[in-house]
Amino acid sequence: MIVIAAVLPWYTAHTSHGQATMSGWGWWHIDGQLGASLRPLPFGVLIALVAGAMIYCAIRSSFGGTVVCAMGCFAVGLSAVLGTGLADRRLPDSDSVGIVVEAAPKSIVAVGLVASVVCWIGFARCVLRPAPRAESAAPTHRSSPVRRGDT
Repeated sequence: MIVIAAVLPWYTAHTSHGQATMSGWGWWHIDGQLGASLRPLPFGVLIALVAGAMIYCAIRSSFGGTVVCAMGCFAVGLSAVLGTGLADRRLPDSDSVGIVVEAAPKSIVAVGLVASVVCWIGFARCVLRPAPRAESAAPTHRSSPVRRGDT
């Protein structure tokens, strides 16, 4: 997820006089005259922090934290998909701006969903599984003495 957030574009903005692309670190690269105010949104930084915490929790065998961080990655990706109102159209004499969600948020949502399911399965198998019973943990082959009256 960290590589996806850093490499792939998050948004593109188009007008009749220019175009802009937002990188994962939140900065817009503008070509031409865009005629709109675009706010920096550092979704890539959020993904790097949450995915880094997920990796750290997985290494430390903190499976509950791993599940929470995986769901956090999914939530950041989903908020990027839903948050396309990035252009300030109150500028005087500005063109209409079309903003398109690019590949990074969609990929983060897909990978975050898969990571959440996988981490939840790991959490359920490692933490929520009941402790083994004493009889089944170490099978013994003791012969029991035969008492009178037992046949």
